[in-house]
Amino acid sequence: MIRMTSCSNFPIILGNTGPHSNSPFIQQKAGNMNLTFSTTACPKALLPEATDFATKAGFDQIELFRTWTESSPVHPDWSVPMVRDHLDGSGQTLTGLNIRNITGRKADSDERNLQYNLRQVTWDIHLARALGLRTANTKGGTRTDEATEDLIEGVNKLLESVEDVTLNLGNHAGNRLQGLDDFRTVLPNVGERARVLVDTGHLLTVGEDVLAFSEGVADRIGLVHLRDQRGETPVAFGEGDLPFKEFLDLLKESGYIGELVIEMEKVDWADPVDATIQAREYVENLL
Repeated sequence: MIRMTSCSNFPIILGNTGPHSNSPFIQQKAGNMNLTFSTTACPKALLPEATDFATKAGFDQIELFRTWTESSPVHPDWSVPMVRDHLDGSGQTLTGLNIRNITGRKADSDERNLQYNLRQVTWDIHLARALGLRTANTKGGTRTDEATEDLIEGVNKLLESVEDVTLNLGNHAGNRLQGLDDFRTVLPNVGERARVLVDTGHLLTVGEDVLAFSEGVADRIGLVHLRDQRGETPVAFGEGDLPFKEFLDLLKESGYIGELVIEMEKVDWADPVDATIQAREYVENLL
């Protein structure tokens, strides 16, 4: 069994070799916002089960997590080529990878050590590149001035050391990047290849105005995670507080043509596949 235990296991293959690609890297479908399946709908599923779920729910694109879900491409029984081959065979195109956060701290001891943290994040970025991506999704650390300094320095060092990727910086409840004011502090101090991952669920969780936030970062949006909620509680798409039509119109007006990642996080759906189909169809009808 091939095992992925160190950076040396990553072949220097920058392209997506799957059936959905006709260039060295995954390409956008021209002029459209495209829907992508998030494995938040099936966090305990291994990769084969997750891709099967995505196909049943009507998707041909998938986004994975380095941690948090069992479908992570980092698994003792999987190598990078095996992950690529499985994705190709499943008919799913990988559009994104959520990697470890730029916290400036060691995960095992919480000791401040930016260089150690950046080595971990760099490892994850090279994993994304080996899987055919030129982008990776990350967040910051805790809500402290120290974490802000480490985030800004860390983002710039990563962009300098890995020149062919962009980083999507995601908002998250309780994170250094939580609301618009946080991004107004960070974005002017990091390179243009640092983009914004707009996570509607986490904006709703903290009571942030989704439209005002998105308008404030419109020229830097690199990715969108869609989740509807009523307050802090995820609900079926269209039944919560997210102003879908106005939000999608804002994205169109800003020129955004990237992925809309459909998230069904932390919900005990009676039939999760049907719930995900409903969410996909709801958004498709608004595009």
